Amino acid sequence: MGKTKYKYNPESLRYEEVEQTFIGRLKKISYYFVSSIVFCAIVLAVSFNGINEYIKTEAEKDNAKVRAELDKFYADLEDIIAVLDNIQDRDDNIYRSIFEVKPYPEYKRKLGTGGNSVKFKKYQGLKNESLLIDISKKVESIEKKLVAQSRSFDEVVELTKTQEQMLKCIPSIQPISNKDLKRIASGFGMRMHPIHKIMKMHAGLDFTAPIGTEIYATGDGVVELAKWNGGYGRCVVINHGFGYKTKYAHCKKLNCRKGQKIKRGEVIAFLGNTGQSSGPHLHYEVIKKNNKVNPVNYFFNDLSPQEYQKVIELSSRPTQSM
Repeated sequence: MGKTKYKYNPESLRYEEVEQTFIGRLKKISYYFVSSIVFCAIVLAVSFNGINEYIKTEAEKDNAKVRAELDKFYADLEDIIAVLDNIQDRDDNIYRSIFEVKPYPEYKRKLGTGGNSVKFKKYQGLKNESLLIDISKKVESIEKKLVAQSRSFDEVVELTKTQEQMLKCIPSIQPISNKDLKRIASGFGMRMHPIHKIMKMHAGLDFTAPIGTEIYATGDGVVELAKWNGGYGRCVVINHGFGYKTKYAHCKKLNCRKGQKIKRGEVIAFLGNTGQSSGPHLHYEVIKKNNKVNPVNYFFNDLSPQEYQKVIELSSRPTQSM
């Protein structure tokens, strides 16, 4: 993650940590994705040119080693395209969904695509002609995807500038301190119920931690519920507005009351083992327009892209819920 920034406060006469805004983090994420993949594309393009020249000079040798190198290069390109497709999916279904705008137009992502037989004439007669043409097409496809994704991220960043209040309220951090990312015990989806021992929909994330661990509000809002809530045990529900609510269940002790206004990062409760629970943990839910959605899509304000990917992997493991 990036270095922590500090700013001098003339009132407190101290240097205080500057909280990075969602806009800043979104820019950081977009720059990370685009710059990383641009770098990969450049490296691959240079490698491709080198291999191409090597093929030309060795055209008559039918070198099996050259063919193996080309096959590996082709596989690397496939991996980069898969990464770009994943970024596109997150852009359309997470970032743009937050602002309730349509996905980036598909026709814009495909502008300029299509075959051009003239540019591939240089490969005619080479023993690996077909593979070289396929590789050249994939490099061209990656370049166009990069341009489209960069423009799409620019649009999303502009959206954030006009919706600051909404961004303060949308859940965007983890509900407990989880810097080592090892506290996610069970993810969103079908899981074995710990009490009934049957497969049931687990509509949230389970975080393990010692009893008494602080639980934080993940966005600004108003406490809608703060009491015992059946199988959820001691429970807090925060209404964030804009169609969003969050639920924090199985708490040992509550630190808020119904109707209280809450800021992101405030301690609202302490982790426990109340209700239908097989061990100390926090069950956390994100509810959007009355539908429970995967909370991992709402951790974008305190995770780097690498950490975010790790959280997705951890939460996807087929473990038993708690």
